[in-house]
Amino acid sequence: MAYLQLIINPGSTSTKLALYQNEEMLASGAQPYQAAPGETLAAQLSARTESVRQFLREHNVALSQLDAIMCRGGMLWGLRTGGYRVNDALAAALLNEDYTSPHASDLGGVIGKTLADEAGIRAYIYDAVTAASLPDFARITGFPDIVRNSSCHVLNMRATAMRFAKEQGRALDELRLIVVHMGGGISTSAFAGGQIVDSIGDDDGPFSPERSGFTQIFPIVKLCYSGKYTYAEMKDKMRGNGGLKAYLGTSDAREIEAMIDAGNEKAKLLYRAQAYQISKSIGELSIVHKGRTDAILLTGGLAYSARMTQMISDYTAFLAPIHVFPGENEMQALAEGGLRILRGEEEAKEFSLAEALRATAPVI
Repeated sequence: MAYLQLIINPGSTSTKLALYQNEEMLASGAQPYQAAPGETLAAQLSARTESVRQFLREHNVALSQLDAIMCRGGMLWGLRTGGYRVNDALAAALLNEDYTSPHASDLGGVIGKTLADEAGIRAYIYDAVTAASLPDFARITGFPDIVRNSSCHVLNMRATAMRFAKEQGRALDELRLIVVHMGGGISTSAFAGGQIVDSIGDDDGPFSPERSGFTQIFPIVKLCYSGKYTYAEMKDKMRGNGGLKAYLGTSDAREIEAMIDAGNEKAKLLYRAQAYQISKSIGELSIVHKGRTDAILLTGGLAYSARMTQMISDYTAFLAPIHVFPGENEMQALAEGGLRILRGEEEAKEFSLAEALRATAPVI
């Protein structure tokens, strides 16, 4: 049976869209969006929703023709991997800062539900950034009023893990994997029993092409209280203008490797430092498997760099075999997740506010 899906993936400066018939992409595009200073997510809904309608008109597709709308999951705490039907509780929680870390991806499910309700179909989010199954002992921090929750590039990580399992002729829940997504941000996750059981996010791990990563906490506290930077400026230094970009003025790995080839010792040192920190995150999560990791998977745009993946392999291949899957493939991953739901191969979950409340409440 042929299923037609609309894929919605909102980002900070655009909304990526695609139409899929089963596994085949029929059309794709990105509708640009420039948020006004201080503009809330709720204030962006009308314009972003209209841009999706415009995309459908351009491709002569009516809402009534769709079988489902698949949306990138937002930064909502308390979710597990897989799909969730966007019900009223989920749509409300995605726009409530008590339960989310506000990000443009929060809008996907809300836009999807608006259009799906009109069409009499269902909208889903899939493999949200916060989707994981961390045990309580992994969620405790040294601050009783701060609970640790997972935040990583789940969508591409899990799609890569499923692809690897299929290639090996194994079920995902049989494998112990470490998956590293290497893009503008870098995050690392540990899979066991088919679930992400721990992770190191792009704010609390290696520095990346655009993000500062985590470092010693006292110098950060001092910088925050120095009076030199506002909250918004500090956030910009951490996400978007940190990492390699802060040092070299570019986050493009191709440009940085060209610098290295031209004899730029600073670029060479920084690139090695990034590989070193990525490798340390892999080593840290190998403890989750008690040293019995079946494979290490490297994915994301930076995985196209043979130089980077070789440096990581040099540090970590003693832990487990390294497999490289370049690219991000988010739209394809959403479409494939939707197909599994539509074909009855996977059952979509129902969100309740209790899940978000449990995730934000103190563990002890």
